Amino acid sequence: FCFISLVLLLVWRTSLTRIDTHLSETSVDYNSSMMIMLRHLRVSQQIILLAVVLAISFPVAASVVSLTEIQQLVTTLKGDDERLFRWDATEHTHSQQSAGACKNLEEVATLLTTTSAFNDELLAAAADYSLLCITDNPLNRAKLSQVPDIHKAIVDKLIKSSTNTALPALGGHLVYSATYTNEKNHQTFFEQGAVEALAEVIMDDDKTAIPVQKMYAAAALQNLAASYCETVDDGTCYWEWTATDEHIQLDPHSLPLHSDATAIRKRILEIPGLVDELIELACHGPIGHDEENEEDLVMPGSNALADAHGLKEEMVTWAAMATLKNLVLEPTAKKIGEHALSCACLLKESHDWLEEAKAFDFLHHMRRGDDPCFLSGDGVSICIDDSFLDEGYYHCDEYEGVSKEDCEATLDKITGVTAEVACCECGGGLHVDFTSDHDEL
Repeated sequence: FCFISLVLLLVWRTSLTRIDTHLSETSVDYNSSMMIMLRHLRVSQQIILLAVVLAISFPVAASVVSLTEIQQLVTTLKGDDERLFRWDATEHTHSQQSAGACKNLEEVATLLTTTSAFNDELLAAAADYSLLCITDNPLNRAKLSQVPDIHKAIVDKLIKSSTNTALPALGGHLVYSATYTNEKNHQTFFEQGAVEALAEVIMDDDKTAIPVQKMYAAAALQNLAASYCETVDDGTCYWEWTATDEHIQLDPHSLPLHSDATAIRKRILEIPGLVDELIELACHGPIGHDEENEEDLVMPGSNALADAHGLKEEMVTWAAMATLKNLVLEPTAKKIGEHALSCACLLKESHDWLEEAKAFDFLHHMRRGDDPCFLSGDGVSICIDDSFLDEGYYHCDEYEGVSKEDCEATLDKITGVTAEVACCECGGGLHVDFTSDHDEL
């Protein structure tokens, strides 16, 4: 294009020179309209010629990273990391990030906004590269957040894709990683409809979503439903119960609040059927609850592989519980959360650290203690401590060995309920019967 423009300009210049010579020979007045127009044309020609020369010398930054090059960069960054769920960067990926493998992040991320939604291969490669660059890397998350229209592109072209099973999973994974402790990503994904798009994947009305898509959709909802604070090192908000507040409070050491997810949690709770589906998915676990040999288990938190285990339904359980544990931060969600208590008690005993950790946080956010679950010896029933916190800041799980008189006399300062009614150790609590596969919970 620049070459053709240069040729045309040279032809134009030659023509103007001939016209100028002809007018000079005919003694045309220098101030005539013809001569003034000719001078303007010469100035315009010089300006355009200069622009073409500059364009040739300093070409506008256009994408020069090919699909093959992006795929090679993905291989370089990933190394031998074939985990189904990459929640952190390996030492190898960290070293490659630092060595310059992510210098093309903004350029490649821009491809997600400009590439056709039907170019699955390029979209997948660009998404995978962007994901590897932002994982465990706040600086690169910030760079991604500045790419124009990137949030809308991830929602519309990846999460909503129906042409390639890899794209919705990559989209969910990108939201999961990009949202963490980054206010712009956190709030802009919400504004661009990520909650609704992820909910569609999870509820899967047309029965086309595969487990890995649901896992990443739920993982993304977890991080969208989390608030972020100015805490040192990790940006996580920590929550606590007091004996005087009816609702859970931010730990003062977490303040100030950096990115509030209240509106996001409320929107998730408004979507018909979504919370019910999350509870059902959370109750599929725990992994290996009927297995004795832990070495044979496939767990998303450790040995689940991307190419081998993406179709396993049990990969979704931890992520569903992860979303629920953040949703119950909302006071209006506490009653709904009661339906997942039994499942959380079972997940808390999981072999997989992801299931165990998310269940533990869920129970804490539901105003239970560290160990509120008492499984019967025959495995067919469970007693769960009710919500209880006395004036000494003791939950029910700290009432082991307390006398009957103290159980009767000690009250929850908020609800007025006695330990005798609320605590399993005192003969109270919630008693649930279920089968070994807990399908009826």
